[in-house]
Amino acid sequence: MTPTALFINKHPYAHFNRGGTYILPTDEVDIHLVTRNQFHGGVSGLADHPLAHVSLCDAEEEDRWRAICEWTLRNHRIDRVIAVHERAVLLAAELRTKFSLPGMDHATAARFRDKVVMKEAVRACGAAKVPGFSALDSAADLKNVDWSTGRKVIKSRLGLAAKDLYMVDTLEEARTLVAGLDLSGSHYEIEDFVTGQIYHCDSVVKDGEILFTSVGKYLADPAGYSPGGIFGTVLVREGELQQRINELNTAVLGGLGLQDGTTHLELFHTPADELVFCEVAGRPPGGIIPPVIQWQYGFNIVETQIRLDAGLDISLGPAPASETGGTCGFIAFYPGGSDELGIDPVEFADLGIVEHIGHRGAGNGRGGVRHSTDFLDAYVVKAPDDAELLRRIARVEETYRR
Repeated sequence: MTPTALFINKHPYAHFNRGGTYILPTDEVDIHLVTRNQFHGGVSGLADHPLAHVSLCDAEEEDRWRAICEWTLRNHRIDRVIAVHERAVLLAAELRTKFSLPGMDHATAARFRDKVVMKEAVRACGAAKVPGFSALDSAADLKNVDWSTGRKVIKSRLGLAAKDLYMVDTLEEARTLVAGLDLSGSHYEIEDFVTGQIYHCDSVVKDGEILFTSVGKYLADPAGYSPGGIFGTVLVREGELQQRINELNTAVLGGLGLQDGTTHLELFHTPADELVFCEVAGRPPGGIIPPVIQWQYGFNIVETQIRLDAGLDISLGPAPASETGGTCGFIAFYPGGSDELGIDPVEFADLGIVEHIGHRGAGNGRGGVRHSTDFLDAYVVKAPDDAELLRRIARVEETYRR
């Protein structure tokens, strides 16, 4: 009997047809899809890769998503629940727990989703240094952090892509800010601002064992997105710092108890050479990091998460020999600012560009940028070494803006 899975999807359906390769395993599992309505990207591409069971829902109606998913689980034989988007991970885990299905349960998912629960768990098991922090359920909680250490960050406990994030320098400034926030429902936290370079570590875990890790360095602060700005990452493939980051990642994932799935961990490397935990998600990395991993290592980490959730075998390579040499990264451009001219594809080879990913719907329509991965254009770049990769990325930026 063919296994069945409920797929709670917050991406446009076309997201799963990458470069002509369709990554949903429809020949191995019968998928019941609950996805965003057409206004939010919906089922564009469904005609090319049809599914027998599809439900559409407004992206913001969490209760409606839950009701549709529960109806599906009660009225169809469902063996697994799939989720690859940050906003679907917790609901998927809640449903697995409620309906006794295999995969990440709700308690584990909360440690990878709620930033207060997450840091409490990391601190309790001693897996990594964490910044001073506190839940922010009322203005009185502002006194739970040490203001003598300087700047603080107020952000959503369940936020993603650096949305709903605020910087404050004094207690008085924080009080003014939170007076305008709805602090009910345990939605916010406050933590120390950490000065340092931000890195990410992306992993694949099966049966509690880390099978793959990739370390990268961000080219800009994810919270610093703005019209006309840039973002990007470059892989860090060797060296003492890369080893230390991998060790921290191993300790954190072990401490949080992940058994099967992919992860995206972010951390700070301070001027004092300390590694400080920022946060970790129990899903694939977002934005252009999956294409970078695929160009460098030869597998699609989003597809890997889907297959792990579906209870299917996975393959992490080996990558083709032509793809394992050198190093890889990406640079992305936010909408707004000066006129974006783009890059003629005839120039890609000279610049080391191996893929262009464009998003004509980027921006909020009023000259603003909605979140840290709201890219208008992104370019995956390969080079023989780290220094040449940075030179090529700089040339891509210069060429794009000429």
